[in-house]
Amino acid sequence: MNDKIKEYFKNPRNLEVMADATVMGQGGDPGCGDYIELYLKIEKDIIIKASAMVAGCPYAIATTSAFTEMITNQSLDDAMMISGDRVVSLLGDLPEEKIHCSLMGPEALRNAAHNYIMARICTPG
Repeated sequence: MNDKIKEYFKNPRNLEVMADATVMGQGGDPGCGDYIELYLKIEKDIIIKASAMVAGCPYAIATTSAFTEMITNQSLDDAMMISGDRVVSLLGDLPEEKIHCSLMGPEALRNAAHNYIMARICTPG
């Protein structure tokens, strides 16, 4: 485990339930252990705050923490372009068996974006 991953694991950022979140999305597989709930506060299609709750290994915690920082202050469209590969690039190499951890944030974001769009379509006014 490299120093950057250790730093994000030992001092995670944005790992909390956001009570006033605009939307939430899930990623990972709660059945296998690595799982996140991503909370977003969105104003005018800009993610002004991102936080998450994560269950999993140190790599899951580090990648989720880094992902919340990467998407904060991004437009929803731009955030959707952030891939697991970009998370890995930020943190440095992950062991092959831990690459799936870098995919949970983008998966949860896709689910949150879907929920956000559906809420806007289905809300009168």
